[in-house]
Amino acid sequence: MVKKEIYRAAWECPSNIALVKYWGKKEAQLPMNPSLSFSLKKARTQTRIRMEASSRRKVEFLFEGQPSVFAERIERYLASMSLEHDWLNDYSFYIESSNTFPHSAGIASSASAFGALALCLVDLKEQVTKKNFTEQQFFQKASRWARLGSGSACRSVFPSFALWGRMGGFLNSTDCNAIPVTEKFHSDYQSLRDAVLLVDSAQKQVSSSAGHQLMNQHEFKHVRIAQANKHLSELVQVMKEGNHARFFELVEKESLSLHAMMMTSDPSFILLQPNSLLLIQKIREYRQKSGLALGFTIDAGPNIHLIYFEKDKQEVHAFIESELLALTENGQWLDDRIGSGPLKLANDEV
Repeated sequence: MVKKEIYRAAWECPSNIALVKYWGKKEAQLPMNPSLSFSLKKARTQTRIRMEASSRRKVEFLFEGQPSVFAERIERYLASMSLEHDWLNDYSFYIESSNTFPHSAGIASSASAFGALALCLVDLKEQVTKKNFTEQQFFQKASRWARLGSGSACRSVFPSFALWGRMGGFLNSTDCNAIPVTEKFHSDYQSLRDAVLLVDSAQKQVSSSAGHQLMNQHEFKHVRIAQANKHLSELVQVMKEGNHARFFELVEKESLSLHAMMMTSDPSFILLQPNSLLLIQKIREYRQKSGLALGFTIDAGPNIHLIYFEKDKQEVHAFIESELLALTENGQWLDDRIGSGPLKLANDEV
């Protein structure tokens, strides 16, 4: 009896939060504008794959021990990937995945999920071909493959700050994958924290994919692309200088511009809720009153991300508990911070 060819890979990948937002995409998941993000420390996806030689590709997927509709998305992703990487057609995949954060926590779970999946696939390719990539090649390839599953996932495979999209002044920047940003930012930015204030955990009325598509014919598309490029150039400069006040002005303007594009698309849609706006108002009032350097950002949803620095943690937590939790869903919030990127896990049996 011939022994089956079996390979295993296991990786943990963080989610990320964008400071300059990507909204709108071209073919092959390429972005209309560049974006800048930082990876999170606690919000992570762990994925383990067992890959067996097979005459016909089959995919079995469990999320936190249970069958999941996400399996269909993974099957489509692998089918698409196999058009270019035909070795994927020679195996069946048994995948187990879990999150360290609630699926409905207002954090981009697709970014960490496809980041972890892509890291595993690059790892498996090394094993199958018996050719090792350099560290730079490995993570560049993982970023490119992650992008094909979920655009923002390409930024998750790097620690700290990552840039996705072609941008003047950044060597090797490209629309095809993200790159780690090694600019000499002020040291404070390595202590950024992200308090996710959960306004509503229900599924969004309009998916991000549908929202991206509406950018194709948006009357403000070209203005928004120019704005994002301008914001990114300035943001990098103020982060080098340590100009925290301007940093938060730009980050807030970016998130509000994102939602302005949603509200002025055709058809128009609104993801912010009354409590989202009340949280924004309270954060701005508290900043004015306390003099602390903090601000907010918002992804494509109603939940508010309160961004602040480690040194202000005690005061900010007291503010959240006394004034903000009453505006969240059942008093729910998650506290995270800038992270050190993905982690290779032991190849325990799947």
